[in-house]
Amino acid sequence: MKVLTVVSNMGVGGTERVAQNMSLGLSAAGVDVAVLAYREGGPRETAYREAGLPVFVASGTSDGSAVEAARQWGADVVHIHRGGYADTEETRLLRHLRSDGAKTVETNVFARFDWSEGGRLIDAHCNLSKWCAFKWHAWGGRAARAKRSFILANPIDTDSIRPLSEASRQQVRAGLGIPPGRFVFGRVGRPAMAKWSPAIIKAFQEVLPYHDIGLLLVGAPPEIVRMISQLPDYVRSRIIQVEPTYSDEKLYSLFGAMDGFLHISEIGESFGMVLCEAMVAGVPVVTLSTPLKDNSQLEVVGHEKGGLIALSTDAVPTAMHRLITDSQIQEAVRNGGRAWVADRFGIDVVSRKALAIYESVLSDVHVTSPADDVDAPPNRAWILNILSKGIGSPVMDTRTALTFELLHTPFIYRAYLAARPLLKCKRPVSLSIAQKSSPYRCAKSDIRKA
Repeated sequence: MKVLTVVSNMGVGGTERVAQNMSLGLSAAGVDVAVLAYREGGPRETAYREAGLPVFVASGTSDGSAVEAARQWGADVVHIHRGGYADTEETRLLRHLRSDGAKTVETNVFARFDWSEGGRLIDAHCNLSKWCAFKWHAWGGRAARAKRSFILANPIDTDSIRPLSEASRQQVRAGLGIPPGRFVFGRVGRPAMAKWSPAIIKAFQEVLPYHDIGLLLVGAPPEIVRMISQLPDYVRSRIIQVEPTYSDEKLYSLFGAMDGFLHISEIGESFGMVLCEAMVAGVPVVTLSTPLKDNSQLEVVGHEKGGLIALSTDAVPTAMHRLITDSQIQEAVRNGGRAWVADRFGIDVVSRKALAIYESVLSDVHVTSPADDVDAPPNRAWILNILSKGIGSPVMDTRTALTFELLHTPFIYRAYLAARPLLKCKRPVSLSIAQKSSPYRCAKSDIRKA
């Protein structure tokens, strides 16, 4: 079998990392793999070439020679990693690559259903989680039910992440100015505000009076940096800021300096590779449920598996307190976090699933999945169940429940897509929090008794 991996570029982003892990995993499983970057190359090209994979790299969007060379390579399956939205460039690309009869598979990063020609050119749609599968089917309605779809998680290279020895850990912490005994929450992300939240800072302020804690932020966006600059000195002195790093070695050493990973994202996670990296490094996660946004972090972390789920912003400080004081959950992730991730998302596991999907698509037999099939979209009972597992009360009052239903109605979703070009505006973020009361109502007694 010949599989062509297609990605826009070979940069250091998460999608590009997924494409690399998948390609190398398939190659190790004996599949003939080549890679096409249809816009530009990047640093990941080296890993492909060192593994002996054919690489086709466009020098710009008008360069069709790389695409043509990739087509002539003669793939049986073209696997494209894409956001899921309709894209005319991707449509032209898919039309050309499948012109000799290749089947097409997508990894749909954001679970967006595509009614355009580009969506119709895809033979199998892979969502990253059951939550994503729910959204994709809800938005696609009858059109989604008529298509072949699967759940294919992002592959994680668990072998490349090793927890630091205690001596190395203390050395890294000392280099960052962390005193012995301080419990350090960390957060790693690209410097885009949508992937962060002011609630991280507010939750830290809420817990600080009760514990000797610090906050290590890697890649914080300018909005968060300005917010920190307005904090009182005693709070600001507990926050360490590190510039984004593209060195895996440095990144994993920073994970090693953390005692807990504090994850709150304005838009949630369609998967959350950084959560997996933290757990593999033995760092338990506190994450917030975001039912009106992407919410795969609930599955990836798992309440009391890879850390703790806070079901509402009110519950975040309580979850942080529990993690600080619960040596059992700390020990469980320190010793079992790697297996928890590897057993579900390891490169070999995901590559075998991808290979089974390719074989299914090439057989051209459309099988209706039974309700209990692992690739079947979850029902509302599953949604309600996973939204109830965690600390605090689920934010699913009448208004939120109604909003949830409206957001997952195909007609309304298509209207949103039509209006999307007109909605390219950013919500202003308040930069002053020192003078404002916290949105959390985690009383002193809640923290002491949690």
